[in-house]
Amino acid sequence: MKIRLIFLALGLLALAATITGGAVYFQTVDTLVHDQGRKLAQESIEHLDKGISSILETDQRAVAVLADMWSVQQFFTKQTPDTLGQVKLALNDFLEAYGATRCCLLDRNGLVIAASAGEKAPVQIGADYSRRPFFRKALAGKPSMTLSQGDASKEPAINLSQPVFSGKRVAGVALLTVPLADLGKIFAHSTGVVTLTDENNLVFATNKQAWLFKVLGAATGKVPMAGMVSHLPITFAEADGSARFPDGREYLFYRSPLTASPNWQISYFLEHGQIDARLYQMLLGKAGILLAGMTFFVLGALLYLFRQTEVFLRQREQAEKKANSAKLFLSQIWNMAADGMRVIDKNFNVVQVNETFLTMTGMKRKDVLGKKCQDVFWSPLCNTEHCTMRQILAGKKRVEYESVKESPAGKVLNCWVIGVPLHDTNGKFVGILESYRDISERIESGLAMEKSFEDAHKLAEELAASNDQLHRQQHELALAHDTLKQSQAQILQQEKMASVGQLAAGVAHEINNPMGFISSNLSSLAKYLERLTGFIRTLEEKLQQDAPDEELAALRKKLKIDYIMEDAVHLVEESLDGAGRVKKIVQGLKNFSRIDQAERLAADINECLESTINIVWNELKYKCEVKKEYGELPPTVCNPQQLNQMFMNLLVNAAQAIETKGEIRIKTWADQDWIYTRISDTGSGIPQDKIKRIFEPFYTSKPVGKGTGLGLSIVYDIVVKNHKGDIQVESVEGKGTTFTVKIPVIAAPPAGQ
Repeated sequence: MKIRLIFLALGLLALAATITGGAVYFQTVDTLVHDQGRKLAQESIEHLDKGISSILETDQRAVAVLADMWSVQQFFTKQTPDTLGQVKLALNDFLEAYGATRCCLLDRNGLVIAASAGEKAPVQIGADYSRRPFFRKALAGKPSMTLSQGDASKEPAINLSQPVFSGKRVAGVALLTVPLADLGKIFAHSTGVVTLTDENNLVFATNKQAWLFKVLGAATGKVPMAGMVSHLPITFAEADGSARFPDGREYLFYRSPLTASPNWQISYFLEHGQIDARLYQMLLGKAGILLAGMTFFVLGALLYLFRQTEVFLRQREQAEKKANSAKLFLSQIWNMAADGMRVIDKNFNVVQVNETFLTMTGMKRKDVLGKKCQDVFWSPLCNTEHCTMRQILAGKKRVEYESVKESPAGKVLNCWVIGVPLHDTNGKFVGILESYRDISERIESGLAMEKSFEDAHKLAEELAASNDQLHRQQHELALAHDTLKQSQAQILQQEKMASVGQLAAGVAHEINNPMGFISSNLSSLAKYLERLTGFIRTLEEKLQQDAPDEELAALRKKLKIDYIMEDAVHLVEESLDGAGRVKKIVQGLKNFSRIDQAERLAADINECLESTINIVWNELKYKCEVKKEYGELPPTVCNPQQLNQMFMNLLVNAAQAIETKGEIRIKTWADQDWIYTRISDTGSGIPQDKIKRIFEPFYTSKPVGKGTGLGLSIVYDIVVKNHKGDIQVESVEGKGTTFTVKIPVIAAPPAGQ
């Protein structure tokens, strides 16, 4: 009766658990479906943001290129028919290349002084844009990107303006107006309702055309088109990310600022009906049917188990009686055995002993069980290949030997040891059984007979000990010789690097001084050429107005004065660019040498990489394309000169692994504790059987005479030993090798450094 009540209670508990599980399942599925909807909305927003921002960034770069064109800047300096013609050609090219509706130049008063020739939206020379926000912001020296509605087409467009500088002064503004037709194509593939709004929440692009030029939610400022637009009657609940439309339908709502223009926002609406349909589909699917079936199965199983319980309990009670009887019988045999016995598991822990063993060792059971076998009953064979466990693991079925055993209680016995393997009911090896027989008396009786051999045996033992000591000394001497050889090679390499660093610092210092006045003189020469060119052109205009001199004109043409004036400016610019490159190389030499810096200091690993690349560029540039992907890295206390040497060894190895043409990829990133640097190449790769040895000193996979075998050994010492970091290698033979270096982030140098 009691068992029936227990099973009835278990049945009610199982039914309650099933109902609770169904409720939890419903809530879990509901949460999962809504999370999937939010994830879909977020992924759609990210996809749209990426596409829109890419288009806008391309257009922004186009306006910047237009503003920096030499012909445009010359036009603002001097407006002539020639400069106007060149500017119009440039404006027409940009209009056609970017599908723009308007491309023009504005002076400081906001008046159009040059425009492209377009039939869609012709721009009148002299048109006034002085009150437009895009003009005012560009006139202040900042690029601008604003949304607008076309005056004639009534279509949404983007006005991109860029200041045109003359020296440090804003001479005018370059304007490019691009339609939003491409954005509409991107929105068309969205499953929900998508909108692009400006800083006033005014909709300028959407896949729901009825919303175009309407305010989405509360406006953040004065709407420029006040009186011409209306607010959409949508109720937003920002707390749970939902929105209610006038027709009563609810939508999942997600909003994110646009990367290219954070004042603009992309909004995404996904109807709750689609989410609920997915929820019901999952509830009425296989999982829901399985849950109901499982409920009936549990109840039926409980009824069946209830009937079988009494039979099972009676059988178990009889089995326990038999097991206890057998256990008592075996326990008596185990504890009454004349030999001491113990059971050891696979981890060398003592799990069982008999009373005879405790008497032999003079220990208590609590001090034996759970301890390592060598800590309980030690012998010279422990921790060697001759111990019982190791021999049985090696395949022996029975081990017998004579040994001297010593217990922590101080008892020393001469024992005859027998060990056999133990297996469980499934035949799986679980440990060993050892039997110890005290043979001290037998040994004492044989001492007299062995007395005559004791001296010779002792001498043999001393000789063996001497030989062992000699072998150890020889081994230690060989290790010391290898260590000394490696240290000498590393010191030689470090001295070479220090000499190269000192030489690089000296050369950089000596080059830096003349390059300083060369750059200064070239800058002054550029200014003088500009003044002379202006003077010559002014003088030419004056002479032509007074009385043209044909002989002077012929001489001007013969001497190619016009070409010289124009080409001289380009020559000076190229010379300044070359001087800048030399300055960059000099700075790289100084950074690489770091002669004037402390041994350990806070440094930027990205800068270490850049200076090292500048130094080894001559080794890389002819057959390697270097791709860099630098992440934001915190400064860390390190030895920059050693890191430069480490990076140089890795880059040179990568270049040497590429036979003709290949690619080297460099990527850096960081987390809270580590800075990671990954250097990959598309070279010949390293065979798998040689990867484990590449960091060994003097080991090299290169042909004889091509490598010292110290490059990667020095890399390992610098990263692991000197900086407490880590280095990992991945290589596929014939495809390339990747080294990943981990350097710890250390905010301040250790005390005493």
